[in-house]
Amino acid sequence: MTARKEWITEYTSFDMPIPIGLGDNRTIKALGSGSVQISMDVDGKSNIYELRNVYYVPDMGTNNLLSVTYMVNKGYFISFGAYKCEITRSGNLIGRVEKQRNLWILQGTTVLPTQESAYVANVSLELWHRRLGHAMTRSIKKLSH
Repeated sequence: MTARKEWITEYTSFDMPIPIGLGDNRTIKALGSGSVQISMDVDGKSNIYELRNVYYVPDMGTNNLLSVTYMVNKGYFISFGAYKCEITRSGNLIGRVEKQRNLWILQGTTVLPTQESAYVANVSLELWHRRLGHAMTRSIKKLSH
């Protein structure tokens, strides 16, 4: 879960918000879901992983939550120690989590989605020639003098 909608790709709004119960008995709502990419460094090697079905919960605040149950159901193995946790899949170490003030903090960085867009104008070759061709001709004439 995250409150950072700008991190989410392939975002889909829910028809009805999904209530999320919190430990202090409050309920907040998930408005949609999508994918978030994170980069994790393990033993000096950086890998990018895609987390799917990440809920967009605007009232989450500045923290994000990763469900251990969801990860285990997706084939990951989560191993907890007193102060460290490791996430593996098919025997490969995916990431490490450290305990800080009774919270497990995933050591990773969000990979922001790129905003690529293009506009294609339907204009004639003659218009392009007038726009660029004459400018090029003037530049060439200046160089030849």
